[in-house]
Amino acid sequence: MGRPSIFVRLSERRHRKRSASFHGNHDLKQATTLAPALTHGPHEKSWIHRPIDSISSVIHRDHQPAVLDPYEKSLELIREKEYPHMRNGTYLDHSGTTIYAASTISRFSNKMLTNLYGNPHSTNAPAKLSGDMVDSIRLKALRFLGADPSHFDLIFTANATAAIKLVADSFRDLAEQARSGSFWYGYHRDSHTSLVGVRELTANGEHYCFANDLEVESWLAADQDTGSRRFKKNSSLGLFAYPGQSNLTGRRLPLSWPGRVRGERKLQGTYTLFDAAALAMTSDMSRVFSDPSAAPDFVCLSFYKIFGFPDLGGLVVRKDSGHILALRKYFGGGTVSLVSTIGAAWHISKALEQTTSNGTTGEHATGGLHEGLEDGTLPFHSIIALGEAIDVHCDLYGSMGNISKHTTALVRRLYDGMKGMRYGNAHPVFRIYEDEEDGYGDATRQGATVAFNVQKPDGAFVSYSHVESLANENGFYIRSGGVCNPGGVFTALQYEPWQLNRARSAGHHCGPQGLGVINELPTGVVRASLGAMSTVQEVDRFLSFLREAFVVGHDSVAARSSSSTTGSGGVFSRVDSATTDMSDGAVLSAAA
Repeated sequence: MGRPSIFVRLSERRHRKRSASFHGNHDLKQATTLAPALTHGPHEKSWIHRPIDSISSVIHRDHQPAVLDPYEKSLELIREKEYPHMRNGTYLDHSGTTIYAASTISRFSNKMLTNLYGNPHSTNAPAKLSGDMVDSIRLKALRFLGADPSHFDLIFTANATAAIKLVADSFRDLAEQARSGSFWYGYHRDSHTSLVGVRELTANGEHYCFANDLEVESWLAADQDTGSRRFKKNSSLGLFAYPGQSNLTGRRLPLSWPGRVRGERKLQGTYTLFDAAALAMTSDMSRVFSDPSAAPDFVCLSFYKIFGFPDLGGLVVRKDSGHILALRKYFGGGTVSLVSTIGAAWHISKALEQTTSNGTTGEHATGGLHEGLEDGTLPFHSIIALGEAIDVHCDLYGSMGNISKHTTALVRRLYDGMKGMRYGNAHPVFRIYEDEEDGYGDATRQGATVAFNVQKPDGAFVSYSHVESLANENGFYIRSGGVCNPGGVFTALQYEPWQLNRARSAGHHCGPQGLGVINELPTGVVRASLGAMSTVQEVDRFLSFLREAFVVGHDSVAARSSSSTTGSGGVFSRVDSATTDMSDGAVLSAAA
């Protein structure tokens, strides 16, 4: 396999300091240059020196959406004041976590230094202050999400995965008390590993992975097929889980499924678990909760993906479904109202008390379901920080609707720019993974994420880890690999089960040490994701970098020489570790 000659020189750039100046957000037609983010030698050319308009030829202007959204004109000031820590580099991994605002930290710090907070489980004045703050912020968070506190409760967790595990453990414990001894679990192929792992708590393999949306639709519409694992037994306990947005591709899945599950007589006893971790980052969640009768029973999310700080998750529970969680076995800290340890072993769960005390469906005592499900002392300092984060987010951006419009326009710009890039032989530079065409630009179908792989002019794939390494050295922070979405990534890459087994036998595994390309197929993707504070300039800089690193670099070298070096064969087909400098043609060593 020939050595690629498509990369820019990196070895001399690794130890140079990046400029601390932030490039303001100006209209594309007015801005003709970008200040350098790296310092270069007198004869070096860099992607960063290219005028912004130089990438216009690869953007499909017929499909380019407007980017003048409600806060676009003030975004330059927002970035300068609130995100000085984003000056050194271009952050494009918002799906991992978005970036916190400076005001969130300063307000939280001020609150901590001017108040005395105690453990909420105590009854002294500092403890009461903490408890009151937690109660008020719980309501604030529910209202921010558009979830009516009279119909929904919020349970604070460490992260979205912890929220999922709470639901899974509760279903396992409840099923053990039932005649069947287990529960049925169905999950969508685009599920994060945290959702996939729930299947291990079922007995006798009573779980099923829906391969696509059509299978889910068929499941909702068809009669029960008792011979298929796709269906649970009549009247038995079941749980159907899926993400609101794929953390791999950013595709947004239907919001109608929970209501349809609840409305199907044959699915009585089946509950829904909705993973909103990716969706909530740039979407107005009121669409999920506006109709309590059609909302998911359980919704997990991570607040740090929305605000950047604090590191906190949550589980929003539909109160009419709260009794499912109340019967879990484990208890700890203040989740019980009375416990016997000497002699007979028994306890009274606060969660169970809350779901039965008033005797009316959906009606609970003042304390709420959360009192019996938040084990131990709450991370009350983090919850106090959450209150500040919500206020700052609303002050800066107005609403999640504004953020949705902004990121939808930006990701369409990124998508169009990448889609239009071609080598000199007209072969596309990128393989972009999308379930349907024309999704970008439609916030109901697509989030602010692009998943892709880089291809060489002959169609061979460049290792995703090499692309990430190259980007990282040039100050672009993206993510690569399987991104904890096995069903989604191997479906996108068109793997057959036997090919996945072969990859495992070859020694491939998730993480940065995995094998990037096996038998000419990539084992993962490169993911770029945008957030509320992402700018037009960042998108255009990234497009310029991609064009300079892969298109210009290859075409200029190909014009000078048609010779190539053949790499070693064998089981794996990897991108070799040599790159060619565009200025003098010298072959340099770089990480593969």
